[in-house]
This record gives sequence, C-alpha cells and structure tokens, in this order.
Amino acid sequence: MTKKQESKDFIVKSNSLIEARYRLSLQESQVILWLLTKIKPNDEDFKPHKLKIAEFAKLVEVNVDSKYRELRGITRQLLQRVMEIHESKTNETIQVAWLSSAHYKNKQGYVYLEFSPKLKPYLLQLRSHFTKIDIVDTLKLKSIYAIRIFELLLQHLLITKRTITIEEIRGYLGIPQNEYSKYSHLKEKIFNKAKSEINTKTEYNIDFTEIKESRKIVAIEWIIHKKNLQTQDHKAVCLQKELRSKEIIITNLLEYGFSKMIAKRLLTLHGEDTIKNAIRAVDLQIERKHAKNPKAMLQTAIQEKWHPEVYKKRK
Repeated sequence: MTKKQESKDFIVKSNSLIEARYRLSLQESQVILWLLTKIKPNDEDFKPHKLKIAEFAKLVEVNVDSKYRELRGITRQLLQRVMEIHESKTNETIQVAWLSSAHYKNKQGYVYLEFSPKLKPYLLQLRSHFTKIDIVDTLKLKSIYAIRIFELLLQHLLITKRTITIEEIRGYLGIPQNEYSKYSHLKEKIFNKAKSEINTKTEYNIDFTEIKESRKIVAIEWIIHKKNLQTQDHKAVCLQKELRSKEIIITNLLEYGFSKMIAKRLLTLHGEDTIKNAIRAVDLQIERKHAKNPKAMLQTAIQEKWHPEVYKKRK
C-alpha cells in the first residue's frame, strides 16, 4: 500500500456485511481492502477506481513477468466469488459478488475496479449498525482467517467479548464441513494462528475459551481489547496530575516574587519534592513571623533542602 493509502486509519462496513458468508484468498482480500479505502464518507454511489498494474502487482505480490495473467486471474475470481448476506430484520438472504467489473487498459497499464451496486447499502453512507475496521492493522495480517476473525471481533470491541458457535464461524470463514473436519484441526490451523498473528502484528490482543456441551466443543468465546489500554489510561492520569502539580508549584513560586522563567528553572534543577518541602517549611516560618525576606529564605530553603517536618517541631 502507498503512504497515501495507509494514512486512512479505518474503513467502514455494515455489520451485515461483516457477518456475510464468503471466502477470499489473501490476494483477493487485499484487492477488496484497497478498493474499500477509496470510498469517501459522502459517496452516494460506487465509482470505478483506477489501479496501476504495477501497483496492483506489488499489492498482491505477484511475479512482475506474469503480472497480467495472474492479476486477471485474481479479478476473475473476485467476479465469481459469491457471498451470502443475511438480513435478520427482513429474513432475506442476498447472494452477490464483490465486483461488478474489472476493466483493464492494457496498453496504458492500469485497471478500473468497481464494487457491485448491490453492496451500496452495506458500504455507503452508513448511519448505524456498522463497524470501523483499522485498515493499517488489517493490512499487516497475512492470513485471510486472521483478517476475518479480526473483523468479527472488532464488531464487539466495546463489550470486549463475542461468543460464536463452531457452525457460525465455519460459515463466516467460508470453511466447509469436510475441511478441518476435526475441532483440533480448526484450533491448531485457524484459531491459534489467528490469535498469534493478531496479537503480534496489530494494536489489539485477542484470546479465546472453548464452550462445551457434554464433551463436545460447540462454541468459542472470544475476547478482544486494545493493547496497554489500562496502562495508557493510567499514564495519562498520572501525566495530568504531574502537570497540575507543576503548575501549582510555579504559581507558588510566582507568589514569592520569582519570575516564571526562574520558577521553571528552579523546578527543573531541584525537582518537585524539594520545592514543595521548601515552600511548606518557609510557609511555617512566615506563620510564626520568622521570615523578614520570604523570597531570600525560600532560596536558602531550596538550596539546603529544608523539610517542613523539621520546622513543625520548632516553635
């Protein structure tokens, strides 16, 4: 992907599209992701988007010498790939291909790609029931199953958990019953690999636990959360407190007659604790009317690291 494409942080899909039943190769998925980044929030209709053949070849990592043959094979497959979108509200199922056309300009070195118009309700001007998908994270994933699981879990990011039956997950990932027929194969080849890749390559951590009926595993409870979220929140709170504390100290030093520049320098040289203790110690001396020149006394207190506990004991 180019830097221009990577600058777009997310794409938006309707939840119905995320839960559609389909299967793509990694190369086909990368083409669809590229095309999704071209959709603008205010688009009312799909437009054909121009992709240079050289960029296309780099995107899907095909051999340059055979790029036309291989790229045409990829787009031909996309035109034939049928997904099933189920609408629970109307109890309807729509079968649709991803692309309506792939128009190659052979001598000019580019291809025009366009989404099927039947996908408009699921990708354009969404107001509700949609999920934002981190495109930069998604592009790092090299397993189509990891991409699909990532999308399905981002859909439930706010509640952090999602339970999916084995039958449902086969449908979402496009895995027929005769493929990975044993649960142990699904776990090893799909679930564990997706977990490892997502945790290693994205800003999110996922995990899963198995749900059994009798001795049979019938569903998976997935969890997802952004990495170091609690740590980041804690750091932000600590930073805010630190900034407020420094502001208070500088204000106190200004009240003693120091300039803002000198106050900041004293804070940098001696640290918060030394300055706080010195101010408290001198405040006690002022209360007892022992400070003829508070500013000069505070300078001494900072240099000598006075502590208020010492002066509390003195009368």
